[in-house]
Amino acid sequence: MSCFRLENVSYRYDKSPVLKGIDLTLEPGEILGLFGHNGAGKTTSIKLILGLMQPTQGRLSVLGGPPGDPRVTQHIGYLPENVMFYPQLTGREILSHFARLKGASLRQVPERLEQVGLGDAMDARTKTYSKGMRQRLGLAQALLGKPKLLMLDEPTVGLDPVATADLYRLLRGLRD
Repeated sequence: MSCFRLENVSYRYDKSPVLKGIDLTLEPGEILGLFGHNGAGKTTSIKLILGLMQPTQGRLSVLGGPPGDPRVTQHIGYLPENVMFYPQLTGREILSHFARLKGASLRQVPERLEQVGLGDAMDARTKTYSKGMRQRLGLAQALLGKPKLLMLDEPTVGLDPVATADLYRLLRGLRD
């Protein structure tokens, strides 16, 4: 079963085509990066796969089902381009909240924070976090529940070169 399959997918905003006749497949264990200029349709493609928007034309399947189906989305981890958290809460509190929403074990919270390099900052309020730390907290949130498909929109925004290399190492480790 493919992680996702797009067949002849097109999408328009009003009358402006954003995607036209896209064919794309991601198989288990593969890592795929979408590259292009602003407005090229990268985020639109992600939103279609997540079921947040419907294609103008074409067919999509995600983890063997329709995009947006709760039986499918429960197996997807998503990191949006711009992450925002309540500044008065700690990383641990925020991740615990998302774990409850996802139905993931609360035991995963410290594990995920350690996994993304926030173990020492898990009890600090997120208003003290740098942009890169907030980005890593967003990644920890996406990893809750051991997703079968991880969708990351601009995951290296705000990360320094060392943190970017750590992210790529983590993704390779998750794939393996």
